[in-house]
Amino acid sequence: MPEKNIQTNIQHSFDSTLKDANLEGIAIDISEVGIDLLLDDRVLKDVPIVGTLVGLAKFGANVRDRLFLKKVLTFLLQIKDVTAEERKKMVDDIDGSKKYRVKVGEKLLYVIDACNDYEISELVGTLFKAYLEGKITYDNFLKASAVLQKMGMDDFAWFKKNGPAKRYFDLDDIGDLISSGLFELHYEQIDVRIEDETDKDRLIDGKKYSTDVDGGVSVHLTTAAETILEVFCPEYEKPKVIKL
Repeated sequence: MPEKNIQTNIQHSFDSTLKDANLEGIAIDISEVGIDLLLDDRVLKDVPIVGTLVGLAKFGANVRDRLFLKKVLTFLLQIKDVTAEERKKMVDDIDGSKKYRVKVGEKLLYVIDACNDYEISELVGTLFKAYLEGKITYDNFLKASAVLQKMGMDDFAWFKKNGPAKRYFDLDDIGDLISSGLFELHYEQIDVRIEDETDKDRLIDGKKYSTDVDGGVSVHLTTAAETILEVFCPEYEKPKVIKL
């Protein structure tokens, strides 16, 4: 089958699954089931996207395609308690808004495919469930899922543990996560003070400038980080915005 037809079939079957399929009957522990067993599960084959991916996996698909099946299934397991009617309404609201060029189903496939493994796709599924339940906006879902794609589970566990308690971090705290999208850096204004003019060797335009510099860098949570904490840490309280 031509590559374009394969992609179209996957897209249509995923859209059908997202908006119409009854997912409540899925009961499986992904972490304890091998891909070969997933391919032979009769209940799973009744889910449109799973049936499509199983067909591809059995007829010449590579390892990457098989792992994609596991990531998709893990994502779906997180939203199985949301009824098809509720899922369809929320998805149609976005697709009909004309704000987004990429439809929800297509965007989700890109997001799931970009996840490092099925554990990350599980987190993305939990985020999407929060959107379906009206707990977060679709914009914040997109921002938070983009951050999760870049993270490993160790980094996620560290942030989940430290994020709610600290709120503000030092550069030394965040280490390699500086570019993760969880944090934004705020550079404080540098104050160069003018001193006396007695030292002629250090004059600039007739004035002496101090070598002492005030300022620094503060680390704040991004909107994506706030969203992740809201969804995964029930104890987290988002800072209140005070209107003056």
